[in-house]
Amino acid sequence: MTPKEFEIMLSDAEVQLSRIKHLYEQWFQGIERIEPQIPRKQFDRALHELRKVKPRNTALRFRFQTLIQRYTTLQTYWRRIARQIEEGTYRRDLLRARRRREAARAERQRENGRRSSNPLELDPNEDTNMDQLIADASDRMDELLKTPEPSSKVASLDLEQSATGARPAVAPQEEPPTARFGKPQSRRPALRREKSTPAISPSRRAPPPITTRSKGPGEARMRQIYDSYVEAKRNNNERTDKIDYESVAKSLKKMVPKLDRKHKGKRVDFKVVVKDGKVGIKPVVKK
Repeated sequence: MTPKEFEIMLSDAEVQLSRIKHLYEQWFQGIERIEPQIPRKQFDRALHELRKVKPRNTALRFRFQTLIQRYTTLQTYWRRIARQIEEGTYRRDLLRARRRREAARAERQRENGRRSSNPLELDPNEDTNMDQLIADASDRMDELLKTPEPSSKVASLDLEQSATGARPAVAPQEEPPTARFGKPQSRRPALRREKSTPAISPSRRAPPPITTRSKGPGEARMRQIYDSYVEAKRNNNERTDKIDYESVAKSLKKMVPKLDRKHKGKRVDFKVVVKDGKVGIKPVVKK
């Protein structure tokens, strides 16, 4: 083999080694699915052919020895990374597994958020102090009951208008009595009184309080809820000496009007739940 042919084969081998290096890097990054064994075997055959020839040119011998040393170093590196991939300790695989775990954890948190996004569900962490919950609910319901209804405002406004300025407003629209229609003059005021009566009729009064329209559970159902709540507290090793039926029933009954006003036409019920090791009462709206 002439030195020119040896130099051509040596240049081809250097190009093949660079290509194999890029293929291995793609395999390490996950772009390539399998290890590039076939290009590597082709390079081994080319390197074997070059070893049969010993050129006298010092520059060619130096290039050949440099190529062998580079290939030996890359072989050690490739062997180490391949072993880590097989054992599952490679950094790329660890980062990928961590990303998958974080994505799965985020998906579970979103799912739990969607399940607990019901505005009617009470926080079980606040059920440990039932007296405080009852007091807060009572204060909120008292504030709601003290707030005047819009319909009552409209009714009071209509009553004031009818009492102060309704008759003077109608007076300019009256027509002078005449005998052409054959109607006596005394019937005109009677018609005006009939039209003004709806302004002060009982139907325009303010609606009854919300508590009269509630659709909560009855007394028997309330007793069942209380018994289930006390039993669940005992099974969960929680104190029940400060819990009585009147306070629990009063708290739940005060919650019912607010729930009924928010979900009109639906029946409100309660059930006992245990979440995160604590017992609580959860409202349930049924169609």
